[in-house]
Amino acid sequence: MMRSTAVLAWHSLKRVRMVVAAIASILVGFQFLLTQVAVVLDRNQSFGALASLVPDFLRQVAGPSMLAFMSFSGIVALGYFHPIVLSSLLGLAIAIGTEPAGEIESRFDDLTLTRPVRRGAIVARTVLLMAVVVGGILTLMTLGTWTGLTCCTPSTAQRPSGALLRSLALTLGAIVWCWGGIALAIASTARRRAVASGVTGVLALTAYLVDYLGRIWEPLRRVSPFSPFHYFEPMTLITGAPLNGAHIGLLLAVGAAGAAIAYVVFNRRDL
Repeated sequence: MMRSTAVLAWHSLKRVRMVVAAIASILVGFQFLLTQVAVVLDRNQSFGALASLVPDFLRQVAGPSMLAFMSFSGIVALGYFHPIVLSSLLGLAIAIGTEPAGEIESRFDDLTLTRPVRRGAIVARTVLLMAVVVGGILTLMTLGTWTGLTCCTPSTAQRPSGALLRSLALTLGAIVWCWGGIALAIASTARRRAVASGVTGVLALTAYLVDYLGRIWEPLRRVSPFSPFHYFEPMTLITGAPLNGAHIGLLLAVGAAGAAIAYVVFNRRDL
């Protein structure tokens, strides 16, 4: 099964290699350029001016994390929780996670299963591909940040520590893995990829908005913990708080549970 999983993963990687390469290149460049934006703001002493432009009500909502964000480290760290970066990685994870449904729709699974390949290898392939792609992109993003800080940042700047960058990358990877596992679980029950990806996307959007509103609106505060995004807390890391291992573990567990559900359902369903 290990060999079958590796062969299927390699085949799937060749399918998405151009998209993965494009997203990785853009995000690496974005991480590098953010370090240069921070250098310019620091050189012009603009962080204080940025903080003064933030309305008082928004400062009260964001708390001390808002002031931490208006700093050299905060600008550099932006790339690890910016909504566009988060959306692009979630979209990629959903695309990878729903591949089994796409193969059922195109009848590619008929060709695959005519060979001595277990159904579980198809799910394991998707899990392996997701881990390799997401892990690789996050590694390259961190490398882009490190390159910008090393080569083009003055020594007087208050650079973010390596531990902070690793924590931010791990936090981003955990939430992406979580939704990738959910997408895989949904895809294991669907016959059309568009349905699986659409349902996952709507769930992700709903969960994001519920958590966002729950942080500022009392009626939704009790519902917010049911959203995976409730445990995605990069802003607290910027303020100096330690990485919350329980939250990371919960996100990873949800993703793993989704993969386990997909394994069971895909093995038993009628293809």
